[in-house]
Amino acid sequence: MPLNKLDKCVGCRCMSAPFKKLTNEELIQINRNRVEVNFKKGEIIAKQGALAAHIIYIKSGLVKVYREHANDELILSVENQGKILGLQALYSKNIYPYSVKAYTDTSVCLHDIKTIDSFIHNNAAFSASILRHLNDESLFSYNRMACLTLKQLHGRFADLLLCFSLRLFKRKKFSVPISKKDMAAITNMSQESLSRVIKEFVSENIIELKGKEITILDFDRVRHLSQVG
Repeated sequence: MPLNKLDKCVGCRCMSAPFKKLTNEELIQINRNRVEVNFKKGEIIAKQGALAAHIIYIKSGLVKVYREHANDELILSVENQGKILGLQALYSKNIYPYSVKAYTDTSVCLHDIKTIDSFIHNNAAFSASILRHLNDESLFSYNRMACLTLKQLHGRFADLLLCFSLRLFKRKKFSVPISKKDMAAITNMSQESLSRVIKEFVSENIIELKGKEITILDFDRVRHLSQVG
């Protein structure tokens, strides 16, 4: 978990929307109260129930966000560059409500939670942008809950393909750095059911599969399956 040499926040090209609302003076302040850390694939970035000293910003890489219960886990989402994690800890006794693990080698900025809280109270534009960010998270959670409880297997897998293509990788051909076990967990199906659905998508020329590389051949069909469930 090595530390990176810090770049300046002012002029940062990977800055997320809320941080664009900060003044130069606030960016200088936040730069003094953060660290950049590299995590290797499989390393824990945040632990559910741990005291949260930092808000996490994903600079690069891919992570999974999940809830833990005994020996089981529920994958809440998969996130990549630009995602802010841990905001809920601001008003929940400074405790992380979920765990975060690196799917790939990942670089993060760890921002001092007290500094972020101060900006929320003193910068209305930053506060409003944080509120929009949390609102987007709520809507995403509602849609995910509906997907898992209301859609059939094919609709759930179609949703996963759209997530990969539109939200994470932003292309129709991508390599999936996620195990089949986790893909099954994300879609709330057994590994056997997932394998069967993937074979059907391949046989019907909806996708092409080469190892871990997926190419969406019929995007309209994937959208339709996602909509009708």
